[in-house]
Amino acid sequence: MGSDGMTLDKHGNLYLTGEGVHVFNREGKKIYHISIPEKWTSNVTFGGENNDVLFITASKSVYTFPMRVRGIQ
Repeated sequence: MGSDGMTLDKHGNLYLTGEGVHVFNREGKKIYHISIPEKWTSNVTFGGENNDVLFITASKSVYTFPMRVRGIQ
């Protein structure tokens, strides 16, 4: 699949970049895909005041997504 960036949430789910962001649970099963309207995403991290905003860098833009889960500290 290839990935340039990755991060984890507090539940241990893994977020990998590439074509959007693919989310895998602790068992390695793909549980979600975040589509981005660009060809490639390069990095992903949690941030914001409560560490519950997902920041995604892509080919030409930076995207932010409020999340229901927090990133690891």
